[in-house]
This record gives sequence, structure tokens and C-alpha cells, in this order.
Amino acid sequence: MAYENLIVKKIEINEFLEIIKDYKSEQIECTGHTFFRLSEGQRKIFKCEKLKEFILYEEPIFVGLQENGNHAIYYKHDKKTMRMILDLQYQKINIVSFYFTNQLPRI
Repeated sequence: MAYENLIVKKIEINEFLEIIKDYKSEQIECTGHTFFRLSEGQRKIFKCEKLKEFILYEEPIFVGLQENGNHAIYYKHDKKTMRMILDLQYQKINIVSFYFTNQLPRI
């Protein structure tokens, strides 16, 4: 259980972009869990639409497959690194969670 978020495989960025290229904004959903790590101030800044924009229009700096089957996508945001956890399904993408970190994983 403790290792379900462990990244077990690096995914090439181009491979990830190819997987998500045909998804539209309406196929990307935030879950009840998406914003649970945020403070009230952060919740005013980060809305589901902003996260969708990262997925659809930004190029990640790292993509990994977690032990639990979810994808961990890292994006640069200002001077920080955002880790977004995605559940990629055939017809939709669920944004499970996201948070800011100071480091990239070592694979």
C-alpha cells in the first residue's frame, strides 16, 4: 500500500503527448480528491480549467507510470514543479491530485 504512488516506469514525453492528443477539454475531469492538498488561498487560484490547460497545452518535463497504474506528470510552473496525478481512461482523463514539489523522481 505504501508504494502505490511509486513511479515504476519512465514514459517518454512524446509517447505521453501522443496518448492524450485527441482528448478534448470536456473529456478531462477533476475528482473530489483533486484539490484536497491545497490551502484555501491556492483553491482560489487553481481551478479545474487551469489544470486542463496544463494537460492540453503545456509540455511536461517528466512523465512516469506509478505502481497503481496512474500517471505522474511533472510540469514547470513559475519557479516550481507541479506533479499532477492522472487516471488515463479510454474516453476520459481524471485528474486525481496535484501538488508542488522541489524535485523530479529518480528512475
